[in-house]
Amino acid sequence: MCYSFNNKKVDLKKIAEELDAENYESGYVQEETISAFTRPAMPIVLEHNGRKITHGTWGLYSEIPKDKPAKGLNLTAEKTHTFYKKFEHNRCVVPISGFYDFQHVAIPGKKTPAKVKHEVLWKGVDHLYLAGFYDVWENNEIGVGIVTTAANELMSVVHNSKLRMPICMDARMADLFLKDEPIEEFVFPAYDPALVAVNLEPHKLPPPSLF
Repeated sequence: MCYSFNNKKVDLKKIAEELDAENYESGYVQEETISAFTRPAMPIVLEHNGRKITHGTWGLYSEIPKDKPAKGLNLTAEKTHTFYKKFEHNRCVVPISGFYDFQHVAIPGKKTPAKVKHEVLWKGVDHLYLAGFYDVWENNEIGVGIVTTAANELMSVVHNSKLRMPICMDARMADLFLKDEPIEEFVFPAYDPALVAVNLEPHKLPPPSLF
């Protein structure tokens, strides 16, 4: 996946009701484009002394290596029981409207493919949840890494440069994820989310051939 999503119109009251979570805070970053590299204080839902909505910083680790700025932003589900064993029971979900990705499309007569921006949504509803593992840092700030899995059929087309996608869930699956059900139940192909992709830059595509 790319490192940005949209959570501007996520209704946190609705999220609290849907996942039976308490929300005591305010001042969350909710914008049309949330970039991972700005380490935003985004709203997340976690199990930590009860289920609650709180602030989470995108990035599992408090210290960011200068040579690896993306370290800890996205985590590989297949490494859960090894590389992320320390965090695998620290479950959280990130409510979003949709996330952004770029399809690489070959353009006749050009060597460089066009990068066409898409927004990936949950079919028929206004929000979805991304799976995450979290850590509580020494300053009590919470760092979050988004857990990714192999791309399904849709994302293998949209994200054709790297065949990965975030683990995307509806409310039922998000509840099970927070209840610490095995990670294997949420990865593709065991679980295939109902996603759709909207082309935000159709002008970048070549016109259809008449012949």
